[in-house]
Amino acid sequence: MSEFTKGSLPWLSFAKVFGSWGKKPTSIGIYTNNFGYSPASVLWNGNFLMSTPNSVVDKNLKGSLVTSYEAGIDLRLFKNRFGVNFVYYNEDNDLEPLSVQVDPVSGFTNLVVNAVQVKREGVELQLNASIIKGKDLTWDATATFGYLIKNPIKNLYQDQQRVLLAGGDFGTRFARAFQELGSDWGQLIGGGIKRNASGLMVVDPNTGYYIRDLDKHWGSVVPKATGGFINTIAYKNFVLNFSLDYQVGGKFFSLSESWGWFSGLLKETAETNDKGNNVRDAVANGGGVHVVGVSSVDEKTPVDIYVSGFNYYHQFYTRQIAEPFIHDLTYVKIREASLAYRIPVKKIGNTSKYIQAATISLIARNPWIIYRDSKNFDPSEISGVQGEDGQLPGVRSLGASLKFIF
Repeated sequence: MSEFTKGSLPWLSFAKVFGSWGKKPTSIGIYTNNFGYSPASVLWNGNFLMSTPNSVVDKNLKGSLVTSYEAGIDLRLFKNRFGVNFVYYNEDNDLEPLSVQVDPVSGFTNLVVNAVQVKREGVELQLNASIIKGKDLTWDATATFGYLIKNPIKNLYQDQQRVLLAGGDFGTRFARAFQELGSDWGQLIGGGIKRNASGLMVVDPNTGYYIRDLDKHWGSVVPKATGGFINTIAYKNFVLNFSLDYQVGGKFFSLSESWGWFSGLLKETAETNDKGNNVRDAVANGGGVHVVGVSSVDEKTPVDIYVSGFNYYHQFYTRQIAEPFIHDLTYVKIREASLAYRIPVKKIGNTSKYIQAATISLIARNPWIIYRDSKNFDPSEISGVQGEDGQLPGVRSLGASLKFIF
């Protein structure tokens, strides 16, 4: 639309309004409908064994389409020194194929059907700026921000209110991600600690164990806001780059922490209690974990008791309580930072005949997690939908690079 303003707005370098509409298909896994028999890795009494899949594709399965609407504006100001790009999007994912649980008397435990309709709505913003543009010093920056307004489940297969999305290898005992009718995509649901009307934890007065809330809702596994900040600062032949990214909201479950408490490997299982003694010491000797709550008998009578460290930390696994291992996906981190020196090859003898440019750099990846809720895992690298099921921790690295252009 800047073509219509011409020279009447000298501060406006470029302006465009845009919109789009489209459809894209969603599909099942490439081998999902390949009903084959899998050979076992070992023999049984000398016999060769094969097995059938536990999942079968519904004969009425249809292809599904995601319908997308998008609109926005792209502005560049003051001779392209500053730029703004704003986008609003709206998606309707109808009849998405999903595996739902069925009665195993049929011979299968799961059926792949057109199970769910998800609507997604959000905005994205990108800002560009040449903050400093001098002869020896320049500073360019780009900031991005995305906000998910909503992504509710509008319809589910038949009359179901909830469909399993992901549970992990062992996570089915603790917390799983579900598609729940009327709620945002990917609700994390599982075993929590029961609380009374006043929010106090309910405790068995005889054992000191927490009472399990069978259907605790922690919210969606999808962050509400995401974004980043990229900077390039150059002074003469030195160039400093660093990128920061972040996300806000979302939940995940850590199976590794659950096993860490159960096996006594994490430091919490050997901390000092409020008496100044190790929680692993016998309760009779001043050890144990201090538990305060209300009695499970009437949910009113106060309970103040010490539980042995072994019993306390084991209860979360044996009683399938996931609550201590549920964390926010919120984080702020420096993703990468580098310092480069552009070698003045033209000033080095006859080198410029063969080498046009040369740069030496020091590069750090994941050098600093500024904020995170989980102290044991990097939330930006959680691999499973519902969380992590024993994945390796994130890696911080430092390296060097030497680049020549001939």
